[in-house]
Amino acid sequence: MKIFLLEDDYLLNKAITQYLVSKGFKVTPFYNGTEAIKAIANDFDLMILDIDIPQFSGITVMEDIRKLYPTKPIIMISATIDIDMISKAYEKGCNDYMKKPFDIRELELKIRTFQKNAANTVQILEGLEYTLDDHRLLHHSHEIPLTPKEKILFHILVENKGRTVSLELLERGIWGMNAEAIHLRQLVARLRKKLPDNCIQSRTGSGYCIL
Repeated sequence: MKIFLLEDDYLLNKAITQYLVSKGFKVTPFYNGTEAIKAIANDFDLMILDIDIPQFSGITVMEDIRKLYPTKPIIMISATIDIDMISKAYEKGCNDYMKKPFDIRELELKIRTFQKNAANTVQILEGLEYTLDDHRLLHHSHEIPLTPKEKILFHILVENKGRTVSLELLERGIWGMNAEAIHLRQLVARLRKKLPDNCIQSRTGSGYCIL
């Protein structure tokens, strides 16, 4: 399981990272909102976000995550006792909240609960399945090889199955701030060649979706 950790306290960040790595998780640490927002489209299974961080708040980062990944597990951590702030975190989409200081073993238990409860396979079309945990696309049990950017694109579309994902969000999610529209069109065209007809639907001028 790949974990995104946003915590500006260097010692706490390091302690959480080292502990979770020792338990078999892969952890990528971030220390401020700017670097975190640039990385949210990367291949993470669960996000841990501190609320009070430099540059962007953890809630702002979470709002960006939710635009791309409506169902990805998010655990908020904070020393705040402001119930309005905690309520806002839940309203904006966090799945759980932990007040600092906390026992790091409790954090591990929460992560393992999300890991166990995660729905593994999404049925896309007849005979076409996508596994959420290891990001594999299977057509009648045969894997369709995807490039790293094709995986990101397809994963975002699967996370938003039934909804149109805007061109801007897809471009930013795959390439960051330096995206160009032509790159997305070319990527979609290459991916479509690997998929059954009409798997990825175009919404003219607005985006793409998987129904």
